[in-house]
Amino acid sequence: MTHWLKNRLRKLYPSLAALLLGILLTFAFAPYEIFPFAILAPAGLIGLWLGVSPKRAFWRGFLFGIGLFGAGVYWVYISIHDIGDVEIILSLIITAGMVAFLALYPAAVGWILNRFFPNDTATKILCACPAIWIFSEWFRTFLFTGFPWLFLGYSQTNSPLRGYAPIFSVYGVSLAVMMSSALLVYAVIRYRQKSYFRVYLSLFIMAMIWTVGGMLCHIQWTQPTGKPVSVALVQGNIEQSLKWSPEHLQLSIDTYTQLTDPLWGKENIIIWPEAAIPLPLPNASELINALDEKATSSGSALILGIPIHAETNGYWNTIVSVGKNKNVYIKRHLVPFGEYTPFYDTFSSTFNFLNIPLSNTVAGKPDQGTINIGNNKILASICYEIAFPTVAYSKDPTVGMLLSVTNDAWFGKSNAREQHLQMAQMRALELARPVLFVANDGITAIIRSDGTVESAAPQRKAFVLTGTIQPMNGLTPWMRYGTDPVLSIIIGLLAISIYANRKAKRKLNSKK
Repeated sequence: MTHWLKNRLRKLYPSLAALLLGILLTFAFAPYEIFPFAILAPAGLIGLWLGVSPKRAFWRGFLFGIGLFGAGVYWVYISIHDIGDVEIILSLIITAGMVAFLALYPAAVGWILNRFFPNDTATKILCACPAIWIFSEWFRTFLFTGFPWLFLGYSQTNSPLRGYAPIFSVYGVSLAVMMSSALLVYAVIRYRQKSYFRVYLSLFIMAMIWTVGGMLCHIQWTQPTGKPVSVALVQGNIEQSLKWSPEHLQLSIDTYTQLTDPLWGKENIIIWPEAAIPLPLPNASELINALDEKATSSGSALILGIPIHAETNGYWNTIVSVGKNKNVYIKRHLVPFGEYTPFYDTFSSTFNFLNIPLSNTVAGKPDQGTINIGNNKILASICYEIAFPTVAYSKDPTVGMLLSVTNDAWFGKSNAREQHLQMAQMRALELARPVLFVANDGITAIIRSDGTVESAAPQRKAFVLTGTIQPMNGLTPWMRYGTDPVLSIIIGLLAISIYANRKAKRKLNSKK
């Protein structure tokens, strides 16, 4: 009996290791930012994938994903239950279902890798594995509207590998991470085989990836343009439970107007967060007109979040600016179930039976202009959009800065706020432009064009964050070429792997 139990436990060790490695990887991201874990955790998973069947590789990848997304996006439960007021059991089911679905991505990588590249060759480890992993991240950006949370590259906003972001975006940084993991695994394998030359070569190539990334950090891809702009980011700290309550509407209006009164004429641009006024624009016309008059007379511009009645049924989630320049930006990429309900027409009776709160937000047009304040062009995004490298993106060299307004109160007291801010830092790196990140109750921050956080407001506190930012212009390689270069590299790595795999098969068949 003891012998049987030991054997069973021994068989469980790899599965447990995969789960723990997934949990370990979450510590590479904000707020912990222990970025070497993003190398070690995937390296451990690659090791667990070697020498096993596709089915077992799938299972180990799935458990890795359960650990990663279970520990990394647990805040979904907070958003659904604590804030969304959905029943506990249903909230747990939805959260577990989402985690399980996301875990299918690393599971699929393991299955594809071992199904089509069964032999543990150098090309399988160094070419096929990184290429398939990065392809899965790219695919996750779009499938079912996408969920680009916890890409490997996001963990490197404070490491030398961030230097690849202006060229290849977060996908290229993820590729550099995964290549480092693969090289580490290959070095260990060759060390066990006492092939020391290949050990040194692998470590040398890995060192070169990091050295080149560090050198790229010192390249200034964009140039300052115009005069520095003084900004004031207003964080009202309105509790989510009160924000949309008609009885507390005046609380939001009074809080933001009082915090803003001392700023008129002192700051070039004043910014309120997403849905700072929780009232449709036509219903708030008197307030907006008053703010417009103050902005025009003082010379300050005010940018704020407010819903607007859509041309069809429902609402637009928008940013508007008042003062000398009047602009409107409508959110394009909506949050599934948070802002719209996928497949509602098909499953309407089910949603009604489960009593899931539904939203009727309508998406804006894909191609929208910038918010123009004086000579400054601002590339705007709302909340979830800043997480998408292909949404918070422009080929316009005259865009001076990025803006993201959000209401991260939906995340409660979780790590999601820091993760969200970290993704905004990656957008700053990709476009080499400063980012103004304005939240209802935190984290409100000013991010430099090199991706570092210049200043941040304390969380869950009414606060006005002031500062001066320098608009930039020019094109980074990422802005110029988009995903074409990194996808070409992935295709090239896969082509090398397929060629080497077929060559090995022909060689084996000839011996028979």
